[in-house]
Amino acid sequence: MRQKLEKWWKRIIAVGLVISLLSVGFVIYPKQQKIVLTFGMFAGNKWDVPDDNCYQMIDQVIKEFEKEYPNVTIKYESGVMKDDYSEWLSQKALKGDLPDVFMVLPEDFSTFSSVGMLKNLDSYTKIDKAFKKSNYYEGSYDAGTYKGTQYALPYESVPTLMLVNKTLLKKEHIKMPGNHWTWDDFYKICQKVTKDTDGDGRLDQFGVYNYKWNDATLSNGGTLFNQSGTKCNLSSEPIENAILFTKKIEKISSFRNLTSDDFDSGNIAFRPMTFSEFRTYKPYPWKINKYFDFKWDCIRLPSGPDGENKTQVDNLLMGISNQTKQGDMAWQFLKKLCYETKTQQKIFQYRQGISPLKAVTNSKQAQQVLEKSMGENMTDKMKLLDELMNNALQIPKFRKYNEAYQKIDSEMTRILTDEEEFDSNILKLKQEIDKLLNQ
Repeated sequence: MRQKLEKWWKRIIAVGLVISLLSVGFVIYPKQQKIVLTFGMFAGNKWDVPDDNCYQMIDQVIKEFEKEYPNVTIKYESGVMKDDYSEWLSQKALKGDLPDVFMVLPEDFSTFSSVGMLKNLDSYTKIDKAFKKSNYYEGSYDAGTYKGTQYALPYESVPTLMLVNKTLLKKEHIKMPGNHWTWDDFYKICQKVTKDTDGDGRLDQFGVYNYKWNDATLSNGGTLFNQSGTKCNLSSEPIENAILFTKKIEKISSFRNLTSDDFDSGNIAFRPMTFSEFRTYKPYPWKINKYFDFKWDCIRLPSGPDGENKTQVDNLLMGISNQTKQGDMAWQFLKKLCYETKTQQKIFQYRQGISPLKAVTNSKQAQQVLEKSMGENMTDKMKLLDELMNNALQIPKFRKYNEAYQKIDSEMTRILTDEEEFDSNILKLKQEIDKLLNQ
């Protein structure tokens, strides 16, 4: 693993060197001059849910843009899968052949920004009078900011919700929790519903599936790293309490390795789920409707004593190559994709997330599209989405974030199941992460 990471970073450093040599300023071309813009994208969906329309939306937007600018042709390479996309882009950068405009996965953003693959957008965002950053949800817009500089714009946003099995709660005579419920409420419900229902001596009904230590951390006001990425806050009180609460929740079910099938079977009360999963799950619950009969809904995640009912909002970003020779036109195309209302309305029709533009997500058109696809009145859920987006939590961005987070996450299973060495395990892991961050 270590060798793989070292190989990756050597490649990234090489990319940065190549870019520093090849990077040029933008050139203003006469409108009549023929311009070819290249666009980088991956096939499928960022959120790992079914998506058969990944090219349809882009093709429509390209067609519209080329009509607006008859001298411009947009070209892209199809068939690049998401799992291969980061490597594909790094190879393009090494060859000096980065697309003029390209999608940026959230896990790649800090790296691409730090090595110079992305163009500084401040000169455009601050001068372009037709552009107002206040039209975006603040958290989504800030997702494209690295060390105070804007390097990308949000294209699609996905908040996390808590799915609730309403039928199970009703069976157990438990009132549906509201959007401002607490850890205490959550724990009491999980404790009450977890039981052996058929008398065979084994638990077969449970409180929650896939509730992670990080879910608890975010809702308890915990910040895993400092802003500069030089210190891990794993041993801070909000985070330690969040991990202990997660352990407390998992202990109710005796640390059983539950699956999504258990939830689909109607045997689990709660399940954190991204809105993209919710959108694809809700219209087609064929397994549920065919074999079982239960109603379900979504609310915000429970808050800890030091936090609020907040969760992370993930964002798919788009940026401009620092190698481009078509800076002005690339900016216009980027705005077409990420800022134009007409384009962003298509997010609800063709993709599984929501628009990072406030007016679009709160529009009647968006609500109508969701109601048609999900078969229910979405008035309350639209209000919920707006609340989540307005209170989105942004994770500090720095070069080693992904490596550090993955190491913490991989160790967390052991920490959660160790009954005796919690404090020492946390302290030891914190020291290891601090060392990694400062290498």
